[in-house]
Amino acid sequence: MIAVMNAYRARKIDEILPMIYLILTSVSIAFFLFSGPVSRNAFYILTYISIIHFIYLVVRVDKKVYLYVLPTLFLLLGLSKLIWLALTTSPHFPLVAYHYQISGKRMVLGFFVLYCIQRNLNHWRFTPRAASFASYLLFALLILIAVTDTMQYLKTGERIKINADAATSGAYMLVLFSMVTIYCLRRFAIKLYRPFCLLAIALTLITLLATETRSALIFYAVFVIFCLGHELLYGKKTHKHIFTTAIVVLGLCALFFGKAYYHPALERLDAIKQEAELYKQGQNSTSLGARLSLWKSAWYSFEQHPLGQSVDSRNALATQYIKQHESSNVEALNNVQYHMHNDLLDTLSLQGIFGGILMLTLFIGLLFYPFVLFPGASAFLLLSLPVTFFSQGDCQFYNRESPYFMLLVLGFLMMLRLADAAPRTGNASSD
Repeated sequence: MIAVMNAYRARKIDEILPMIYLILTSVSIAFFLFSGPVSRNAFYILTYISIIHFIYLVVRVDKKVYLYVLPTLFLLLGLSKLIWLALTTSPHFPLVAYHYQISGKRMVLGFFVLYCIQRNLNHWRFTPRAASFASYLLFALLILIAVTDTMQYLKTGERIKINADAATSGAYMLVLFSMVTIYCLRRFAIKLYRPFCLLAIALTLITLLATETRSALIFYAVFVIFCLGHELLYGKKTHKHIFTTAIVVLGLCALFFGKAYYHPALERLDAIKQEAELYKQGQNSTSLGARLSLWKSAWYSFEQHPLGQSVDSRNALATQYIKQHESSNVEALNNVQYHMHNDLLDTLSLQGIFGGILMLTLFIGLLFYPFVLFPGASAFLLLSLPVTFFSQGDCQFYNRESPYFMLLVLGFLMMLRLADAAPRTGNASSD
């Protein structure tokens, strides 16, 4: 009788636990750009559950720890930040150390979440209804975020930050959030996915224009062109005319009535070529010029200390380089105190060659390893492509918030692959 009760209890836990993971992950992702406390609390609750689940799996079930590629890379990157922090002191620039501490801690905690998800790839299954709930939750929050931030932009006229430290960081995460939402709608809102996806695209573009973040707008525009082109080429013929008409009407309305709204963003896009020309002429105190100066100074700092250094040391070297070789680029000097606007170079300049190798390996792992886990895993490019692209012109892994969001999106995409899927051959725990 006791054995039967234990078996029944274990079966119920196996049914409930996956839903807990999916719900908490969905809530944390959905509220990330709207309410930081809600998102973080959901994440921390999930990590506590995952730590307990991890201990149970390792001690009672598997009797060992599996070295899964992506969870292990996030763990090593988080630990490398914390170890670097313990070995260096930076009294003059404590903000950088604080960001490293928080982002490192959250990546270590996120390891347990990813580990438990990957460990159960052969055991967990989700119903289409559960996946649809997650999809509509993301869609509802996307609407709420777009409306709230657009109204703020119309009221103040200032670049919006979308619940982030900077307008750029918020724009990057909005692109990722929108792409994942559109993927969910396309897969789990079959009957209404066209109008829903079109609305999601329109709202995202409106919000990105309010951030005036050029790289985010360019990347998202390429994504939209690909989506619309794919739909017009491969969608059902009966729906193509309606879909095309809707796109044309929305586009014409935007052109005729929205110029005052999107004009500042277009001016910034037009300024890219001008900034490049000014940099060649020695006038480098622009957004593009500052990035180029920071990248050069980061590489110079790394060359002086290839095994790593403190923030104070790095910033002193970078400042010296910018003053001597970059005409005292004012914009670059103003940003030295934060980061080098490139994740790989920023990590190299602080953690040295070993930290740089870890960062590069993570990018490569995100781009290619999901295809080892799943057949036809192109959906994971919705995460890896924007992360890799935006990390070349900014620092996503310096930010204390972005790393755990990206980590949750990775786990979320893994779980969506299990929605009403047939059992796969092989054992995920052997990866």
